[in-house]
Amino acid sequence: MSPTDLENYPRPGVTVDLAALTVVGVTSPSPQLSVLVQERTDPEPGLALPGGFMRERWTVDRTVADVLERKVGITVARDIPIRLLRVFDDPDRDERTWAISLAHAASLPENALAGAHGTLVPIGTDGSMPFDEPLLFDHDQIVCAAVESLRERYEFRHRYADTLPDPDGFLTEPFTLLQLRRVHESVIAQKLHKDNFARRMSNYLEPVLHDNGDPVLAENLRGRPAALYRRATTTPT
Repeated sequence: MSPTDLENYPRPGVTVDLAALTVVGVTSPSPQLSVLVQERTDPEPGLALPGGFMRERWTVDRTVADVLERKVGITVARDIPIRLLRVFDDPDRDERTWAISLAHAASLPENALAGAHGTLVPIGTDGSMPFDEPLLFDHDQIVCAAVESLRERYEFRHRYADTLPDPDGFLTEPFTLLQLRRVHESVIAQKLHKDNFARRMSNYLEPVLHDNGDPVLAENLRGRPAALYRRATTTPT
């Protein structure tokens, strides 16, 4: 096939759409899994995820970085993974043109989204959002896919399967076991048994200690003083 023959094949526009997830009020009694949405006027007024078309000869990674910096207005630390969810390719997903989306998700601590362009909105137990109208394009489906992927990393699916403490890093160290459990509950939208959770997490946490070996206790919290923990530097094999 010659290069000129390739011109006979139509080419879709390629976009990168990003579900930026966070837990709002991460140390509060009621943390809430949320996603960043933005107001749009094109192709019609409504809310959508931040996104953008790939420019000529750009890579996907460069386009993701451009969406974060230009559309969201933040710079993300290198150690925060940006995960490809899947391709959304309904030919009618964008009324302006034939476009496919390489949908991505990013889990960010709430302070990383300070000053971001847009609004953080809570996500329901079924992955939906509290709007009368759906997001533009197929962005509701992208949010659902992002939440499903996130929950797989936080749920206790099997008795002996490893579920790490807050694997996406919403919660800054140090933290109490109660704070950690509430973050997991906010992500999976289910209550967890206190003792079972502590037992499943115990091999992956280490207490914060004073120089004399006594545990450091959280201050300014209601109830009995609680020990502070950090993620263990070594985990069992």
